[in-house]
Amino acid sequence: MATSSTVTVGCKLPNGLVLELAGQKHELAGARTAKAGGYGLTPVPAEFWQAWAQKYAGFPPLEAGLIFAQTTPEKAAGQAKEQASLRTGMEPLNPAAPAPGITPA
Repeated sequence: MATSSTVTVGCKLPNGLVLELAGQKHELAGARTAKAGGYGLTPVPAEFWQAWAQKYAGFPPLEAGLIFAQTTPEKAAGQAKEQASLRTGMEPLNPAAPAPGITPA
C-alpha cells in the first residue's frame, strides 16, 4: 500500500518499463499484469518519481498518459479505468480484422 512517501505509477506498456535515475531502478508492471483499465500498478518512491518524470517529461508514453502517477492506489486505479480506451499502438492484432482495408486470406 502506498504511503505519503510513495506514489502509485500506472503503466500501460505491454511489458512494463524499468525507470532508472541516479543509480536507482524501479521496475513498473505493465499491461500484461494489468490490475485496472489495462494498466499495471506499481508503488514507487515519490521523490524518485518526481525526479524521473521531470527529467523525462518529453518521453512519449508519459506525455500520452500511458504512464502516470497518483498519490494512492485507489486514485491510480480510478485513473486507469478512466483511461482504459487509450491505445499504445502495441496491442495484439485481431486475426479476423488485422487492419483497416486488410482481410484475412
